[in-house]
Amino acid sequence: MQIAKILTASMLLALIGYLPVAEAADIKIATLVPNQSQWMQDMRAAGKVIEERTEGRVRLKFYGGGTQGNEEKVLRKIKIGQLHGGTFTPTDFMDQYSDASLYGIPFAFRSWEEMRYVRSQMDEALEAGFEDLNFVTFGFVGSFSIVLSNVPIASHADMKGKKVWLPQGDEVSYEAMKRLQLSPVALPVTDVLTGLQTGLLDIAAIPPEVAVALQWHTRIKYFTDMPVAYAMSFLAVNKRTFERLSADDQVIVRDVLEAVYRDIDSKATEESENAMDALTKIGIKEVDPAEGQFAELLETMNELNHGMAHEGIFPLALFDEMQAHLNHFRNSPEHGAALPQGE
Repeated sequence: MQIAKILTASMLLALIGYLPVAEAADIKIATLVPNQSQWMQDMRAAGKVIEERTEGRVRLKFYGGGTQGNEEKVLRKIKIGQLHGGTFTPTDFMDQYSDASLYGIPFAFRSWEEMRYVRSQMDEALEAGFEDLNFVTFGFVGSFSIVLSNVPIASHADMKGKKVWLPQGDEVSYEAMKRLQLSPVALPVTDVLTGLQTGLLDIAAIPPEVAVALQWHTRIKYFTDMPVAYAMSFLAVNKRTFERLSADDQVIVRDVLEAVYRDIDSKATEESENAMDALTKIGIKEVDPAEGQFAELLETMNELNHGMAHEGIFPLALFDEMQAHLNHFRNSPEHGAALPQGE
């Protein structure tokens, strides 16, 4: 009888060894976004929801403030498994996936409304491209870059001879600046604050809410409220890491993070306006664009952008598709082709 009990217990233990065991998965995500930012607060809250809904099987661990290095270093760490995801911009994938740079073409959009219309038509296809790079994304967020400077900038002419920040690896903006006869200085985001402080840079274009979060506003005197380019960012997680989660847990993670990204993106216009109000309240002077300047730059860049597309600097077919959506929006009776007020 004793032997039978021992054999039964042994078989049960052996059987248990073959049963699937739900192990906790820590997904390590790095970002340049400061730890105290609203984005980080939102994402940490999302992480708690994911941990609760998966009963502790999935935990998101965030490393903010650039503690894991810039995006290039983060991508290397993801490749070797030290990290599993990060926040990126299209320029971080320029060599592998130039399609993602489409929205950031300088002076491609006249307004928030037409940008949102184009995104409603094209986001899904652009997101799918990251799957081919073995990344899972959860939606895009973005805002319009404005001109931040230490001298008043009211026109294209005011920018000539000034040292203008260029995000490292942003070939599209580089070509645009060269064709506009500007003087780009390529630097990683982490070096811009120092560049503005030391005089290495005179001008930087970035969404105002990002400038405030990164403290760039402490090193500038003026800003010009003109939508220079649409700056987009996204969270990307290594696809192999994501697919190790159970199917149910994958659904939960997608549901929660996509909802957070939709919410953040829906508030972008308000956040941008609030940030510009904050800039004026601390004494940074707003410069109005010279009369007709925005319309002139739109026309000039439209011609230059077509030229860059035909030269293969960004995909011609995709550019033509975006232009078709823009033309449809601008020519529709309910929207019209009006420029922002004052232009």
